[in-house]
Amino acid sequence: MSEKNELRKELLLKRRKLHSKYLDESVANILIKTDIFKNAKTILLYASLDDEISTDFLIECALNCGKRVALPVCIDKNGNMDFYYINSFDDLVTGHFSVREPDINKCGIVNDYSNSICIVPAISYDERGYRLGYGKGYYDRFLQKYTSISVGLCYNELVKKELPINSFDIPVDYIVTQSRIISVGFEEDNNG
Repeated sequence: MSEKNELRKELLLKRRKLHSKYLDESVANILIKTDIFKNAKTILLYASLDDEISTDFLIECALNCGKRVALPVCIDKNGNMDFYYINSFDDLVTGHFSVREPDINKCGIVNDYSNSICIVPAISYDERGYRLGYGKGYYDRFLQKYTSISVGLCYNELVKKELPINSFDIPVDYIVTQSRIISVGFEEDNNG
């Protein structure tokens, strides 16, 4: 676990130095052009933190495209979460870990994940689709049950050949960077 913690610190620092609106929009624009995004009726996103690749543009785009958009709510400290539909940024409140979450008093819970894609947060990904997250396990628990397409957003410079993994780590199906799409097993060009 110490190896992951050291790597987490190192890569968080590197991500903060790379972080820019231009790179974030490049990542988002590549994802939006893919059939994966175009064909999904529901987009499971997360409200990004200040130093993460911004998801605000993706949330706005998905809502404007008429897609159902849902964000997670941490329901306990054991790594469990549920997704709730939002209609706008006005539906968000500050929740666990100072993350923007849907207001469960006015947003409906997602019970059907068919025809959806899940955008999964991470500090870094490796070419096998495994991620270095924040160590809380929320997405690993969710992805164990989720059967649709999962996508990671990452800067090129933070995609590693191989990250240390545990037996409970679940890889994503695709990684989207500012210049390419990596499908676990092979790489595609940025036309999706």
